[in-house]
Amino acid sequence: MTDTNPVASAPTSRSPLTTLINILTAPGEAFAALQRHPTKLFPLALIVVCTALVMFWYFSIVDFDWYVDDTLAGRGNLSEEQLKAAREAMLSISQGRFTLIGMIGSCVGALVTYVLLAGYLTMSSALGGDKYRFGHWFSLVCWSNIPALIGVVGMAVTIALSPNGQLSAYDLNPLTLANLGVVAGTEFQTMLSVISLPMLWTIALLVIGYRQWLQASWIKAAAVVLAPYLLILGVSTYFALT
Repeated sequence: MTDTNPVASAPTSRSPLTTLINILTAPGEAFAALQRHPTKLFPLALIVVCTALVMFWYFSIVDFDWYVDDTLAGRGNLSEEQLKAAREAMLSISQGRFTLIGMIGSCVGALVTYVLLAGYLTMSSALGGDKYRFGHWFSLVCWSNIPALIGVVGMAVTIALSPNGQLSAYDLNPLTLANLGVVAGTEFQTMLSVISLPMLWTIALLVIGYRQWLQASWIKAAAVVLAPYLLILGVSTYFALT
């Protein structure tokens, strides 16, 4: 594939800090640098470490008995006996172990999501006969998720403002649509608590990067990038309504 993108043809810096700044302020320059040198370790390590630290802080200060009751409060489909058994099972796990599970789970979850999304983009690219392979797309996914760090900062602020430890996991990220006051029926609250402004920013960056690398139209880039998100959203909505 011939590179005809003028942005990609310009001299680019390989400094990860420069790429970090450009991802947020000048994504075209950042993606031009990644097109030549698809780095992955820096953004991945930054996101994983920061996420692990904020989850460690959260589970270290949370009122554990209150957290268990709050978590089970949303399980209206369970009988009283099932709720009692679930509560006993959760309380049988020490808070320290729960902290470790929360840290590892959030980090592994992010990594698996990035790998799956990069694999999907790799297959889409291969079907179109383009030159980019998994390494490029994994780099694009990792760097495009840098806005997640803004969500991490928001979580840290929320934790700092909750000294009594009674902070619901659903209220932890202040930038989710649910916590920003987006009005919807109660059946959609779980879905809205997952969608956040940093996630929407990430999706926009993926669309920009896909379009720039493959010289695709905005419509095609948006369709390819949004497809897995819309699929998950559709499935979640279906189960929320049934």
